[in-house]
Amino acid sequence: MRLGIIGCGAIGSYIAQEIDKGNVENVVLNVIYDTQVDKAFWLYSSLEKRPVIAESFEEFLKGDIDVVLEAASQEALRAYAFKIIDAGKDLVVMSAGALADDEFRGRLFEYVKRKGRKIYVPSGAVAGLDGLKALSNVKIRSAKLTTRKPPATLGRSLTKPEILFSGSAVDAARLFPQNINVAVALGLAGDMLEKLEVVIIADPKVKSNEHTIEVKSEAGNLKIVLKNVPFPSNPKTSFLAALSCLEILKSIGKNVVIGG
Repeated sequence: MRLGIIGCGAIGSYIAQEIDKGNVENVVLNVIYDTQVDKAFWLYSSLEKRPVIAESFEEFLKGDIDVVLEAASQEALRAYAFKIIDAGKDLVVMSAGALADDEFRGRLFEYVKRKGRKIYVPSGAVAGLDGLKALSNVKIRSAKLTTRKPPATLGRSLTKPEILFSGSAVDAARLFPQNINVAVALGLAGDMLEKLEVVIIADPKVKSNEHTIEVKSEAGNLKIVLKNVPFPSNPKTSFLAALSCLEILKSIGKNVVIGG
């Protein structure tokens, strides 16, 4: 599988380096692109098997690639998604928060079906999406995501916990675009985007990003607690988010897939 990466930050760089080490079978990184050219050159110089650095998105799209990994931003996903699908390439989406927009998501998903392509949305910084997808086949009575983060990662300086947001997943993704992509991934997995309640807490007592998922349904109740380790280079990004992306890329080419 020939891969192209948009966004050479923490996640894009990690994935590129794992491929370079030979840790992702049957995947070759052919092209990278970032509007901040210095990031692309830094990533390029860190690799042994060096990809092409595209100087523009148009050049990137003409590259020898089958699948595009978007690891840039919600704005990048909105700007490039349709063009990527139109070019006959599949898409792995890390900025899932953009999919909270009903109009954008509806048009994009319909376009993907019409073009016969695929979109992959990794679980990101949470776990249990396979269970949520199973529970979506019955009535879900309630669903809640509580996120606790060190205040600095949310642009705050606090001495005690403070609730910064309480409301819908859609509004959370809009107001905290770099911190709460997980809410949209959860909502889409469980077909409950409008039902999912989100609480975001800046808590000086926590040293890592913590997510608590609570779902009640006809088939049973689900509770998952995660304490994630942030990337040293980007504390707004959880290491687990990069690992979930890595696992998606590994599974695309497998003949046997466990879970999901």
